[in-house]
Amino acid sequence: MHAGTTSDMFLRKKLPWLSFASNWVKFSTTAALGVIHKGYFEEGMNILGPYLPQVGGESQIPGAAYSEGGALYALGLINAGCGSGQPVEDYLRETMKTPQGEVVQHGAALGLGIAGKGGRSSDSYDRRRFFTDFSVAGEAAGYAMGLVMLGSADPTCTEEMLTYAKETHHEKIIRSLAMGLAFFFYGRQEEADSTIASLLAEKASDFL
Repeated sequence: MHAGTTSDMFLRKKLPWLSFASNWVKFSTTAALGVIHKGYFEEGMNILGPYLPQVGGESQIPGAAYSEGGALYALGLINAGCGSGQPVEDYLRETMKTPQGEVVQHGAALGLGIAGKGGRSSDSYDRRRFFTDFSVAGEAAGYAMGLVMLGSADPTCTEEMLTYAKETHHEKIIRSLAMGLAFFFYGRQEEADSTIASLLAEKASDFL
């Protein structure tokens, strides 16, 4: 209802109630700030400053990882589609170089994927592959890779994601890689035919 309005009075008035939020509820609530302030990229860092990870790595405050991860996701939402080549993309990439927990990495990956959507930045795409062995962060990585390379139909990226989907045992990662591949071929339907045919044939062979 308040998407893009910058009106966050409802959340501010409910801060005492929100203090009881925990885990992924806290993540989603913080991320909602990104929906409310979508497009207000000039002030995104200031608005989310109190929630963003501090310099030096993961916070030791219990539950802080969820608000920090949600804030990174929110930063991507604020800069959705306009972060490619911008400072926010560099910030999210740098955040991911710092040792962080899976939840923070999850938020950073989603934020970078949304901010760099369709930008086809090789730096952002490569960054996604650093932690795909972990189910929570890896799930976000699959979506992010697809978003960054949205509509590219890049054959090398497609092969890499297909190979990893066959090697990993994490269902969350397999699911996100499948969605990532769909993002690759967004608007390029005919070029996806050979990949679709290959996957259907492979699936059929599993039942033989």
